[in-house]
Amino acid sequence: MIRESVTGLAGLASGRTRYLRGLASLARIGAVYARGRGRSLSERHHQAADIATQLCRANGGFWVKAAQFFSCRPDVLPLEYIHAFQQLQSDAQPVEFSRIARVLTKSWGKDWRDTFLWFEETPIAVASIAQVHRAKLKDGQEVAVKVRLPAVKRLFEQDAKVFQALAAIAAPRFREFDLRQAIEQLLAMTATELDFRNEAANTLRFSRQPHPERIRIPELVKPLCCERILVSSWEGGNRLRQHLDQHPEEAADLLGVLLSSYLQQVTRFGVYQADPHPGNFLVNDQGQVVILDFGAIGVLNPDEVRRYSRLLFGLMGFEGQVDIGELFYQAGFRGGSPDTLRELAMYVLTDKLNQQGPVGAMGDLMERFREERISIPDSYIGISRVLITLGGFLMTYNVPFDWRPPELRRSNG
Repeated sequence: MIRESVTGLAGLASGRTRYLRGLASLARIGAVYARGRGRSLSERHHQAADIATQLCRANGGFWVKAAQFFSCRPDVLPLEYIHAFQQLQSDAQPVEFSRIARVLTKSWGKDWRDTFLWFEETPIAVASIAQVHRAKLKDGQEVAVKVRLPAVKRLFEQDAKVFQALAAIAAPRFREFDLRQAIEQLLAMTATELDFRNEAANTLRFSRQPHPERIRIPELVKPLCCERILVSSWEGGNRLRQHLDQHPEEAADLLGVLLSSYLQQVTRFGVYQADPHPGNFLVNDQGQVVILDFGAIGVLNPDEVRRYSRLLFGLMGFEGQVDIGELFYQAGFRGGSPDTLRELAMYVLTDKLNQQGPVGAMGDLMERFREERISIPDSYIGISRVLITLGGFLMTYNVPFDWRPPELRRSNG
């Protein structure tokens, strides 16, 4: 206990500049809402969201990742914050190659260039914890080389303590949402992602599932993978969002493929890609959707798969005559009786389903559960975050949310 406290204080001290910047920004955001007379709530959200976005951009690294995480949480934050944080999904700055080369040398040895015919020093993608370079191996295979950014692990260890402290300060303002729980989930997910050996194992596990032909998973080059580096097959194609902006007539087809895949991952495989960031999907020349980045996957045991499948499809009417409250209770929701769970579910679904669609109704249902202090299983929060994020993607391109189970999709075309 004493050691953890000392470590926490050391982390705050090391990250004091980012911590003080965070405290100052929280104070400014508080002032925006406190002195908001004569201004609409939306206007205050816009101003506060801009302050938060500037903070994350200035602090970089994990702060950008946190903004990206919450930019996919329309169930948590107002849309003004979602739109502001989306600016940080693709504006990360690359690290100069001389520093990346030192990581490659430390991991592969000084003769690492002998493994390649060529290696592009300008990255083709940059994220908050890594950047990706295109290269060609001596055997002619083109590959994507994902390299962990220098010092990112040390900075994360500092920022973890900073985020925990700031979450404790800000939590009282988020009464309908357990901010501390979300931060702990984000910290745990990021700690796992920082070791690329975990991502390699996740990629192998995910790729072994019987995915449909129009879903493609990159193939690992296992001998070159290690803690700081992940090497996989080069996957050509355009980012999904870019492709849909250029070909909006393909939105229903491609997003239908993606949604069907995720429902299959959750309700049949029990293994799902847990970070449906728009940048993690490509469309290749064969019309396949390529899923990238397996730093975070969700894993359900067979009993959870069965219970969550019944719950999700029961909510949408595909399980016949079922007791919705009992399904919630069986799925691990606690803090209310099955009658309470049933009443809340039916209130939201009957009143909101036709008005807002399944995604809006699901978000409202989660909010009502939080208001009633009903404990939501961590695994369900992960699933709902994924489905709500995908639902937001579908809404952007005006594509209906098709909840049909995989077997009904096959039989009905």
